[in-house]
Amino acid sequence: MALKLYDLSQPFFAGVPLWPWPVMTDTEIYRVSFPERDLFPGDPKKGRVNKMTTVIKTKFHASTHMDAPLHVLQGGLTIDKIPLSSCYGEGVVVDMRYLKKWDVIGKKDLDNAKPKIKKGDFVVVNTGWHKYFPDQGYIFFNHFPGFYTEAADWFVEHEVKAVAIDGGASDHPCAHTPLYKYAPWLRDEYMQERGEDPDKVFPIYEPCHLALAQAGIPGIEIAGGQIDEVTGKRCTLACFPIRFQGGEASLVRLVAICEEK
Repeated sequence: MALKLYDLSQPFFAGVPLWPWPVMTDTEIYRVSFPERDLFPGDPKKGRVNKMTTVIKTKFHASTHMDAPLHVLQGGLTIDKIPLSSCYGEGVVVDMRYLKKWDVIGKKDLDNAKPKIKKGDFVVVNTGWHKYFPDQGYIFFNHFPGFYTEAADWFVEHEVKAVAIDGGASDHPCAHTPLYKYAPWLRDEYMQERGEDPDKVFPIYEPCHLALAQAGIPGIEIAGGQIDEVTGKRCTLACFPIRFQGGEASLVRLVAICEEK
């Protein structure tokens, strides 16, 4: 058997779409040394070589990233303290591409997931929403099907190792009450389409984030890449954050390692 690696990460770049809060700082990437201008010593036998260096200004919740408990839990574990064993292990990439706009992923979906989710699994959920990133940012961040209280309780009860989703967050996009303050455009759209106040339908702010944090389960958001190629498979999954001392999150490379004939 040979091993094949699949990249389940989205691209990262200057101006990458971000969670649509009213106040947000854009990702900037700029050069501080230039091959066209700056020469540095190279191999004496081959002459000199040009090098390029960039500086990145970003929030660590851009593109594919891992949240540390500290992100939502005062005094919670920081990203550099997450055990490496929580970032690597056997797991499944489950197919939930049947879900539609604003669907809530609940107990029934997780109980019936294919392949079956076992205790201690590293779980990756493919809702199909990765296809909207990065070109259709509004649909991606405002409409994805996501987790709420049922899924939060289910993951903790099943003692999963980590949870990744290809949507914009570990919680449903409407689970950010009060939406009239944080996302009034989304509240208006939901009320117009569903005839209900989303703050009454989703009265708890990010319950899945909090449940995962309290249980020490890493949450990975905005998965994608080659996710469709491994959906429905049981494989080894790996997702390591940088050693950001005191950090609440990190950009990551989510990878599936599969045995191929």
